[in-house]
Amino acid sequence: MRFVFVDRITAMDSGRAIETLKNVTATEDVFDDHFPGYPILPGALIVETFEQASQLLIGITHDFTHVGRLRAVQRAAFRHFVRPGDQLRVRCARTAGDDATWTVTASAEVDGRRVASAVLDFALVPAEAGDAGHATRLREAVRVLREAPIEPRGQGAPA
Repeated sequence: MRFVFVDRITAMDSGRAIETLKNVTATEDVFDDHFPGYPILPGALIVETFEQASQLLIGITHDFTHVGRLRAVQRAAFRHFVRPGDQLRVRCARTAGDDATWTVTASAEVDGRRVASAVLDFALVPAEAGDAGHATRLREAVRVLREAPIEPRGQGAPA
């Protein structure tokens, strides 16, 4: 993944659901052009956030022996703008599928208000079938994204 849209895994139920967090910052390149004077996160990048969270769920569920290939996005809906400073909370839940396919229902919220949702269809493929590097990157991402956040100074953390 060249661009990572998952900053933290906040909850995980292997084979069923994942919850992630994306801090939307004003320094992201996309805001140079989308839109000057009124920056909003493009809907396509919210869908990419859904896809990346789903990939993490698939990888963890299959111990990174399989990865997902996005086949389709259905019923994508965007209800409110996502702007710099927002904290995007994403939940992806497996709603159907077998050993070869998964259907994932995804939703995103900012401050408890739903801003987007979609249904994503994946084909599951063995990681060794040309996607071993992708599986390795997913495994490392999970390791990093699950680490405990750094405690703020003054709350028991060394200076």
